[in-house]
Amino acid sequence: MSKKQLKKYHLDKEQSSNLEFGLHSFNNLKNANLCLNQEPHTHSFYQIIYFQNTHAKHFIDFEEFTIEPDSLIFVAKNQVHFFEQNIPYDGLLVHFNESFIISSDTDINFFLTYHIFNNKEKPYFKIPEELKGQINGFFGQIAAELQNVEEFGNSAILSNLLKSMLLVIEREIRKEIQEQHPLQVPNPTFLNFRNLVENNFKNGWTVAEYADALNISTKTLNTIVKKETDQTASAYITDRVILEAKRQLTHTNVFINQIAYDLGFQDPYYFIRFFKKHVGVSPKEFRKTVSEFY
Repeated sequence: MSKKQLKKYHLDKEQSSNLEFGLHSFNNLKNANLCLNQEPHTHSFYQIIYFQNTHAKHFIDFEEFTIEPDSLIFVAKNQVHFFEQNIPYDGLLVHFNESFIISSDTDINFFLTYHIFNNKEKPYFKIPEELKGQINGFFGQIAAELQNVEEFGNSAILSNLLKSMLLVIEREIRKEIQEQHPLQVPNPTFLNFRNLVENNFKNGWTVAEYADALNISTKTLNTIVKKETDQTASAYITDRVILEAKRQLTHTNVFINQIAYDLGFQDPYYFIRFFKKHVGVSPKEFRKTVSEFY
């Protein structure tokens, strides 16, 4: 049996012309004989997919989303996603690393609070009629500026155009949210905790280690996480580990023992008990069940 791995894509930081940023049209990918990846895959960067004249389904982390024309999909780094097959896609793809738009601590905190990359239930945005001209204008300006790669200020201009577009979209999303319930600003400590979990969940950190990294007590950390998510800090960390385990069990044929080691478990049997406790079935049973759908 050949080894099936979950493919992970990276932006090429070695080529200065890429600027840790890319804009591609579906048509250009097709003309270059580069097919859209219809197999589950993940990225170490962020992706915005602009579906212009396309009706399709898109799949992100075990969820299926129906996409209409003039919609944007936001795929955060490390999320597993794939495109529906045999669809004549029309639109654009934007790829960028965090470092491309972060230049200060303010940018970091604000970027972490964007709903567009932190809303697993609704990672898409249907562009309102009154915003279509403005959004298309941003994409047009970005495409034009990409012709000036060697010119002074090119990287800064592209970064500011991208940030401006994200701000316009975020403002509209916040309006929609506020119509349903008052908008609350996430606790900065929780945002830092969430970022630490994303970077360290495979290292087996305890709640105490996360609290130490944040210079707070475990009690304070639990209080903050409970207020933000209605979960304890331990439950939040567990959910992230379980999600990654499900990704690997679904989209790879890597041995369960190896998945356990990759997730920081020294004893594979403990991982099996841990998984069954939180999912209700063993890793082997879960893999067998999802194989019928993926």
